[in-house]
Amino acid sequence: MDNNSVIPDNWKGCNINDVSIKIHYGYTATANEIGRGSKYLRITDIQDNKVNWDTVPFCEIDDEEIEKFELKENDIVFARTGGTVGKSFLIKNDVPSEAVFASYLIRIKLSNYVDKKYIYLFFQSLNYWSQIELGKTGLKTNVNAQILSKLKLNLAPLPEQRAIVSKIEQLFSDLDNGIANLKKAQEQLKIYRQAVLKKAFVGEFTRKWREEQTDLPSAEELLQQIKEEREKHYQKQRDEWKKAVKEWEDKVKAGKKPIQSKKPITSKPLTDGELETLKQTPTRWHILRFIDLIKYEKNAIKRGPFGSAIKKSFFVSSGYKVYEQQNAINDDPTLGNYYINEEKYKELDRFSVKGGDYIVSCSGTIGRIHKLPMDCEPGVINQALLKIVLDEKLMLSKYFLYLFRSKFFQRKILKGTRGTGMQNLASVDEIKTIPIQLPPKTEQHQIVKEIETRLSVCDKLEATIAEAQQKSGALRQSILKKAFVGELLSEKELEEARNAPDWEPADKLLERIKAEKEKPGTKKSL
Repeated sequence: MDNNSVIPDNWKGCNINDVSIKIHYGYTATANEIGRGSKYLRITDIQDNKVNWDTVPFCEIDDEEIEKFELKENDIVFARTGGTVGKSFLIKNDVPSEAVFASYLIRIKLSNYVDKKYIYLFFQSLNYWSQIELGKTGLKTNVNAQILSKLKLNLAPLPEQRAIVSKIEQLFSDLDNGIANLKKAQEQLKIYRQAVLKKAFVGEFTRKWREEQTDLPSAEELLQQIKEEREKHYQKQRDEWKKAVKEWEDKVKAGKKPIQSKKPITSKPLTDGELETLKQTPTRWHILRFIDLIKYEKNAIKRGPFGSAIKKSFFVSSGYKVYEQQNAINDDPTLGNYYINEEKYKELDRFSVKGGDYIVSCSGTIGRIHKLPMDCEPGVINQALLKIVLDEKLMLSKYFLYLFRSKFFQRKILKGTRGTGMQNLASVDEIKTIPIQLPPKTEQHQIVKEIETRLSVCDKLEATIAEAQQKSGALRQSILKKAFVGELLSEKELEEARNAPDWEPADKLLERIKAEKEKPGTKKSL
């Protein structure tokens, strides 16, 4: 109860026990799916303030126990532990007969002298939640029946309770409609974002710009130049290797024989079918394969090691960071605190990453990409990541990130698993062969500019939507706060409530409830 508020005359401060007939824990049983017994409501069956009774399991319960635990319309159940501790649910008229509730729920049966929705709405208020926080017990933050019974609230006369519920529902309905429109706008922005990326990567936004260019080099010329540079670098490495081998032979083959560098990969020519699907590629763009974008260096595209290569027993308090899928998923290199020592780092050298490398999530939310900043911690990737080293002479970093995150490219790297809704990342070999439409570098700059001009508008709109959603939540709580200190109803609405035939002060209601509980045979509350 808000100790700083003054409640109206004829209201009364009380606690939940004063308006309840019974507060108690649920039935302890083992849930089953065999369709025999009574429906057995658990915390996990309550999702988004709804219960799909068709999916609720069953339990075996003796007939004499059903009366004690059977759920009825307008009962209120609470989660007493877990991640949703303190969350309440009002049982609606769709509850099956003889349905019971599990032991990790607490049920409150309210008196008929209070409006059930009035009390339930109190359980959504910040006043309620602040009391719950103060009353939590134990390491697992449990809420017990005794705590619930002592919660304080302001009780209005019954007709005013009904009027307050009606007013709150009307205002919440308006807010819900507003939120629904905001969510619809968010979905439309997502669609617009993907439409922008799709058009950008087929050259739609730069069509006029291309026509105005007179000395635009082609992407094919750039690729050929880079291939020649890679070949020269390889020949230089080969000459150095030959020299090292000769020195090794002169020393009577002492130590390990020098290892020859691998020749730059030459991608397979595109098939007629692939070329047919990409026949609309703009002039001076070039079609290549993903592997052609990879920098010519050792382990430039590499899936993380098998899980057994990085065990928890290897972890130390500091050293070389082990990057995880959460770093790619959240676009944040600082998450996680797993490290390995220098010896293990050298052993896993082929999985090492540095600033400027890209990591892609291969587990959980897959296909997310992050570029490691130049000042990132040196480390290795775990089994749930793919490492990519991009040749940024061919493709701009921003262009690559926008391309990789676009829906049409994601469709190429994500493969559906037959028979389930799950998706997997394509194999590294499959990713290497994906055809890519490559614009000249100058045009890539222009495309990034066109993308960011349009997406900046989306960012501003999304920020406005997020702010409106936040304000909506605050407004909802403001409505509840006013409701339970008697400031929500207008004078006209109050007058109508006070003229109701069953109007009487709240203290009279509490007297009636007390008398009701003292009747012989009535099961007492806590």
